[in-house]
Amino acid sequence: LRRRRKLEKETKQLIKQEELKRLHKAQAVQRQLEELEERQRALEIFGVELERELRGESDSSTKDETQMLHEWFELVLEKNKLMRYESQLLIIAQELELEDHQSRLEQKLREKMAIDGKSK
Repeated sequence: LRRRRKLEKETKQLIKQEELKRLHKAQAVQRQLEELEERQRALEIFGVELERELRGESDSSTKDETQMLHEWFELVLEKNKLMRYESQLLIIAQELELEDHQSRLEQKLREKMAIDGKSK
């Protein structure tokens, strides 16, 4: 009986540690997503200004067209890179959510298995 209780206590501690790890990882992913959103907004604003310059709608067109096109393509590449990174972060977040769900299901199963035979 003592061994069983000790084992249950250790199991609960391990579960709690795993939950904390997932929580910290989820918080880190959330922060990264927020930073990513800020970078995407800044790129979007810069892209709008650059497109205006390319169309000749801007008054401050001091760059030549080749340089502006180069900047525009660099901007598109950066935006695509950020979108791929965002997809990776969302996959990680989904994995964490699934791990958390699995942990809760395992806990329910352990609770049901702990019920003695007469009560089942």
